[in-house]
Amino acid sequence: MFQIRGKSIPLTIVDIYFLTGLSRWGAPISLLGSARGGESVRDYVHKYCREGSQPSKDGKIIIRDVTDRSFRTILFTFGRMAGGTALHVANRSYMQYALECLELEVFNWCDAVLLVMKEQLTKVKSGRLKNFGYGSILTAFALEKIPLMQP
Repeated sequence: MFQIRGKSIPLTIVDIYFLTGLSRWGAPISLLGSARGGESVRDYVHKYCREGSQPSKDGKIIIRDVTDRSFRTILFTFGRMAGGTALHVANRSYMQYALECLELEVFNWCDAVLLVMKEQLTKVKSGRLKNFGYGSILTAFALEKIPLMQP
């Protein structure tokens, strides 16, 4: 929640829908866990990255190696939404969601964005993070501009 002039203003899912203008329907997405099924990171690298690419040392996809520009943009956007510190790599879950975006499935982004925003604000309040970068809010607006990610 935000504290403004001594008043508490809670942040709810309705606020996220209002701020972003995103749809209230669609398949839920979780940027914090791992998706089930799908292919291995090595398989994804082999299929979607330039020839000779390998996973990163921690077993993730190096985004700059992805050959399709739209796909790279989507993967980077997921990392930004999740508040990731290593924005140059994508995990297997991000890859699975990005592939689903190419199939034009509608997602409920707002719940995931709200969780990340609350987590970031809590870290700022407790001193574990120095500032709140508004990346989640900005990314949500960017989702409207990426044709494959429009709700």
